[in-house]
Amino acid sequence: MWTGTSALKNIDQSLQTLRNDVVRLDAQLDQLTIQTANNQRYRAKLVNDIAGVRLAEIESGELNANYTAADQQAAELLIEREQALADLSARIDDVNEQILEAETERDAMLETVNECSEKIVKTEGQVQQKLKADDAYLAQFKQAQQAESVADEAQQKMQRAQANMAEKAEPYQSDELFSYLWERGYGTTKYDAGLIARLIDDWVAKVIKYEPSRVNYWNLVEIPRRLKEHAERVGDDADEQHMLLQKMELDALEAAGVKSLEAELEALRIQLDQHDDAIESIESALNQHLTNRAAFVAGEDQYIRACLERLSSSLEHQSLISIHSYVRATVSPTDDRLVMELQALEDGLSDVESDLADIRNLYDRKIDKLKELETVRRDFKNSRFDDVRSGFGNQALISNVLAQFLQGVVSGSDVWRVIKRNQRYRKVASAPDFGSGGLGEIADMIGGEIMRQGRRQRRSSRGSTWHWPQSRGGGGGFKMPRGGGNSGGGFKTGGGF
Repeated sequence: MWTGTSALKNIDQSLQTLRNDVVRLDAQLDQLTIQTANNQRYRAKLVNDIAGVRLAEIESGELNANYTAADQQAAELLIEREQALADLSARIDDVNEQILEAETERDAMLETVNECSEKIVKTEGQVQQKLKADDAYLAQFKQAQQAESVADEAQQKMQRAQANMAEKAEPYQSDELFSYLWERGYGTTKYDAGLIARLIDDWVAKVIKYEPSRVNYWNLVEIPRRLKEHAERVGDDADEQHMLLQKMELDALEAAGVKSLEAELEALRIQLDQHDDAIESIESALNQHLTNRAAFVAGEDQYIRACLERLSSSLEHQSLISIHSYVRATVSPTDDRLVMELQALEDGLSDVESDLADIRNLYDRKIDKLKELETVRRDFKNSRFDDVRSGFGNQALISNVLAQFLQGVVSGSDVWRVIKRNQRYRKVASAPDFGSGGLGEIADMIGGEIMRQGRRQRRSSRGSTWHWPQSRGGGGGFKMPRGGGNSGGGFKTGGGF
């Protein structure tokens, strides 16, 4: 089984693989972009050379001078671009270094957090062992357990009565004459009507044999109501006994120094969360730099656009169609060779542009994958899956799904679903279902889903003395606040010890 930190390291390794892929694609895109720019410059030179064979424009020097100026400006723009790209790449390298340093620092901070968590776990375990030998605590536990059992039984009786009423009351409720008399309170002290109305109601009551039906329906309605009142009374008693038991646990924990350890852990968690926020900010800056560099390496930056526009404008007045027509009309082999070279170059330019589009598409997908996995890692941290108690079964499956993610077979949400499904909390010295945390668990499992839901609702306000780590969204602590909050937890046990 992987520990939480081992699983996080595997996610980080996958992130680094993606970043390495982005750098590799960067280099390929940059090479193709420079190749495109240089090919365009050479294409302009070929056009100029072809025209220089005999065209009238070259005799005046207009085309040659225009081309020479454009080529010079293009060369200067490419030099400026090279420097701008070098500066951007240096910033990216610097941010990457910042991320590595921040991750190393986080590892040290997480180790400190988990050391504090271990102290709490061990101290809680020692407290639990002492409570097991405390006669007063054991007596209160039995009393709380008995009250919980009574509350469970009352809850089940109430729910069975409610289900029975819902089924058997339907014929009465669908009878319009019966409903009419029932709503008027006929046959009870609530009934109030005039002489004629009484005569009519008496006649209706005789026809439908209202009185025995009224008694039966009253029992159907009254019994669940009384059982509900009883369930509430014994439920309140169970809650009170639970609170008395939990107070003994809380007092023992405070005496053992757990409260101060929890405060220390909370402060450490806050620092770790703030550090994670800082890492996200650095990664956001890195992603923006990568987006900016993507424009460079794809030939969409201002320098390449200006370079190509300048070369193109230098030849605007000279149609390539007219140049081809001119070459076919001459007998000189020189211009024939130049045109063949031009044609080959243009074919090559088309291929390079296609390659550029394909690699840019792959580059964009890698960037998207990088952001997806960063989201998975953020959710992993915020869920406290890197806590000392956290572990992951089926590590081969998690490794496989990470590999499939890198290959583009699955999405980030698929990775996160597999991680959540295989996350487990490892058994440690402190049992979260000890004492008040395990009251009524057997009854929970044999009482049916409806009863379990009712019990969970009743117990939700109690809080938990012992608990698993809480996600960052709930406050960032190791446990829920002592004596309050939602108990949750996701575990099933067979009893309180």
